[in-house]
Amino acid sequence: MITLNTSISNTNYRYQRNSNSSFQGAMPTKSAFLNPFKKGFDKLTNTIATYYYGPLMSSKITNWLFHRNDIGRIVDHMQAIGSYVISGMYMLQTIRNKDMDEDRRRTLAINQGLTLVASTAIAYFVSEKLVEPWNKHVSMKYAANKRGITVEQLGKELEKHRAKIKKIYTEKHPEDAELKKFKKPNLIHFVEEGLKNENLAGKLKGLDVLKSLIIFGSVYRFFGPVAVTPVATWIGNQLTGATKKAQEQKQDTKSELTVVEQQPKEEKFMAYNIFKRPDMAKFMGSETDK
Repeated sequence: MITLNTSISNTNYRYQRNSNSSFQGAMPTKSAFLNPFKKGFDKLTNTIATYYYGPLMSSKITNWLFHRNDIGRIVDHMQAIGSYVISGMYMLQTIRNKDMDEDRRRTLAINQGLTLVASTAIAYFVSEKLVEPWNKHVSMKYAANKRGITVEQLGKELEKHRAKIKKIYTEKHPEDAELKKFKKPNLIHFVEEGLKNENLAGKLKGLDVLKSLIIFGSVYRFFGPVAVTPVATWIGNQLTGATKKAQEQKQDTKSELTVVEQQPKEEKFMAYNIFKRPDMAKFMGSETDK
């Protein structure tokens, strides 16, 4: 009896079939069609790196920002400025939109402006109130964990650093006995200047930036549209309604004056001279001149 062993060939066939089931090729390195795009892209990225990112990262402003201990507050200001620029452009575009009537344009512009102002004020308020809780529950725990110590130990080191900086300040500025101009060093200052750990200081600055982005992003993108917009719309409608009512009263007064001007001379004189009018004369107890 002859037995044929076909397992090897079947296995090889399945292997070849599976290995060829997907494309395994690479992008061509030399292509008459793609080479111009590749060269153009390389030139663009090199130009951006040389004339934009290079000067930006080595500029005095970037160096100043990197060594700021209150980078979170600066990011707050940057987001507020950016929001004012963008919202200002939206307001200008709304006012110039000729597809809407004047009242509608005015209402939308007021709505956008009030929403921007209210959202900015709320974001600054929340950001200021969360400085200490964020440092205590986020930054301090992160720094202590990275240094392998407890939060209490880190807090004691921070207080010693603050006492040292305060003593140096009082020696240099004896005129400021009440320490009105003294700025208490924060955790980032201690890590950067006291511990000389720029790596950890940079990460702590990143946490402050994260806090700023979360707060301002949440207020501008969620809380503002949901909570502030209806109130701003109501205020905008009230202001627009008051303005429209004043304009209507002014128009009515102007129309009355126009009617009087179009009357004959004697009737116009009678309209202006209230003491010569019959009703006023009767009230005064005298007869009108005929």
